[in-house]
Amino acid sequence: MAHRDLDVLDAAERAAEDVNKLIDSSARRLLHVSQMRRSVQSIGASISEAFGRRPGPERSYRLEVARSETEETMEHLRANYRTGRIAAKGYWPLHNLLSVIVKMLNSLLYG
Repeated sequence: MAHRDLDVLDAAERAAEDVNKLIDSSARRLLHVSQMRRSVQSIGASISEAFGRRPGPERSYRLEVARSETEETMEHLRANYRTGRIAAKGYWPLHNLLSVIVKMLNSLLYG
């Protein structure tokens, strides 16, 4: 794995930790909690699976899955932000981190 591949995995693991902390510490009942936990956890798992494969279509597919899971997590967070369940100070850092992950995955896919 190249250094930048590890960066995207590190970012995915950080996103999972941050989303789970947000869920666990939220004073309000959040929407889509189980889906959000599953999708954010799947980001790093899909990246790891991708780099367990040789370069080619199977690796690209797993990276595309990771990107889709990232977008899904962003949508669950956005729904909670729009309904006032997550404050801006909790939402924007996660949104920005997930946006960076999407860009990193796009770079790996389309280089």
